[in-house]
Amino acid sequence: MEDFRGRYVVLKVGGTADVERGRIGADVRDLVAAGARVAIAHGGGDALSDYLAQRGETPTWIDGLRVTSAATRDAAVTVFRGMVASALIGELVANGVSAVGIAGNDGGVVRVEQQSPALGFVGRVREVRRGLLDDLTARGHVPTIAPLGLGPDGQLYNVNGDEIAGAVARAVRATALLFLTDVPAVLDADGEPIRDLPAGRATQLIADGVIRDGMVPKVRAAIDLLDAVASVWITDGRQPHAIRQTLVDGAVGTRIVA
Repeated sequence: MEDFRGRYVVLKVGGTADVERGRIGADVRDLVAAGARVAIAHGGGDALSDYLAQRGETPTWIDGLRVTSAATRDAAVTVFRGMVASALIGELVANGVSAVGIAGNDGGVVRVEQQSPALGFVGRVREVRRGLLDDLTARGHVPTIAPLGLGPDGQLYNVNGDEIAGAVARAVRATALLFLTDVPAVLDADGEPIRDLPAGRATQLIADGVIRDGMVPKVRAAIDLLDAVASVWITDGRQPHAIRQTLVDGAVGTRIVA
């Protein structure tokens, strides 16, 4: 962990299911203790869907993105900040981490533009302002960033958590970005984990349909970040000490390389 002293490590975790496994707190604590600057972007789409379903609301999707009315956006704020962030921060604090929950409007960290009028309050990241992140991490705090961004109209927008994680990693020139997932790694055509995956081979595996479904945007995001982030990992967040096993031991996950 000492190799990351003074450097940024950005983590992307999912919603409350990932948090309830209780498997990231100790590793984050050890990273911070070793002097790393850690920022966490979290999702929460499944939790939002459950919340809306309990109220009898059926979501509408366009190209895999949730159509977000003002009411749905307000529900997202409630779920992401009041439920998902609270669970994540609770686990981190219980493990001795000084975690601080923020969203795009806090300090104007995540600035977005509307993705399309048809999607409503869905934003595309256009800028991450790192000042608040630098201030917090310099004092040993861990910003946990909800998938919400501030639009030019002063409104909050629902944003894909993977996109926020990538934009944060780029803005802070992270030494490592980890997408914590529910699969062992990126798999080859035989279903075997790939440890080091060159960008060219990854592109071919996508074209061949070997890399598919929800793994495609993660791999593409990783490839796009290689000019700014030293290493991008897609790793198994279900494993005990997944962060340590990935960054220190290289025992799990896939590293996307140039």
